Amino acid sequence: MTTIDPFDPLEPFDPFDSFDVISPFDENLVIDLPVYETVLGEAAARGTSPALIDGVTGRAIGYRELERATRRLAAGLADAGVEQGDAVALFATNTLWYPAVPHACARTGAVVCVLDSQADEAELAAQLTESGARWLFTTPALLPIVREAQRLRGAGQRPVEEVFTLEPVDGHRSVQDLIASESPEPIVDIEPVTDITVVHHAVGSRRRAQLTHSDIAADLAVLASDNPLEKGERVLAGVPFAQQDGLAFLTQHALRCGAAVVVVPELMHAPELLDAIRDQRVRTAFVTQSVLYGLVASAPEDVDELGSLERVVCVGPELTPDTAETCAALLGVEHIEYLGRQAFAGIAPPLPGA
Repeated sequence: MTTIDPFDPLEPFDPFDSFDVISPFDENLVIDLPVYETVLGEAAARGTSPALIDGVTGRAIGYRELERATRRLAAGLADAGVEQGDAVALFATNTLWYPAVPHACARTGAVVCVLDSQADEAELAAQLTESGARWLFTTPALLPIVREAQRLRGAGQRPVEEVFTLEPVDGHRSVQDLIASESPEPIVDIEPVTDITVVHHAVGSRRRAQLTHSDIAADLAVLASDNPLEKGERVLAGVPFAQQDGLAFLTQHALRCGAAVVVVPELMHAPELLDAIRDQRVRTAFVTQSVLYGLVASAPEDVDELGSLERVVCVGPELTPDTAETCAALLGVEHIEYLGRQAFAGIAPPLPGA
């Protein structure tokens, strides 16, 4: 096997020399780093440069603050009982603190089970049973669904031990509460090639995509080649973090590159997204097709109002040439770009006994 650092600018690297065209992963490429080092290894040195920006309020989390928060959040999770190999469910819509959770869990050696935020009570109950999660992170608005899902699981199912929230709410410990822990940061031995760190569960499917630390690093090498981002570049989060591509591009690729991810909770509200593009000087909009169509429908007549916007990267199948050309013109960009690599290929059968 070959161990290289594809992110080193001094090391010439073409991912497509070694990657199969169907999958971004190759067993002969090994990037032997935990995901939090791959993504946030340079975060402390970036200081107060924004890593995450609330597109509505303008509240920003700097890179040094984010890196420290993931360490303290990991300490808080360990203090709560999270151990290496445990499953932690993440069932939430886009919020400012969402990206910190997977990286903090990785520092504890836990596996993050990313659940579809569009799941209803029955679907969530099934996903929680399949994942075997002992803890769950959610947003206050989704708490009623979480409670009903717990009730539907019924007798004989191991309940989630504690539900944490990404924003403060009475009756639950929040991310901020866990970050305030004074416990020491956990020390775990990570095997990047074999240790699973993220599992994606899709609504309506008993199959799941599971990724090791090395899998994610290999995928980031492809993204770095196909969809490069510059330090300080502001990227609109127009894709749910809970989607595989959203988690990869926004919480991993963009942060590894030093970009600033602009978060707007209601992805389908095009006027808010357009306001965020204007107010936060967004240069790249990373969007689903439905969000793209919403932006186009609400775009200002004078595209100069979106003067900072230079790129639109769309998730999903390519549009017809005429549709893509029209969308690009109405948003004032040269053309519509696409993600440029296959979705995650780490597909596994259902969990034993699920």
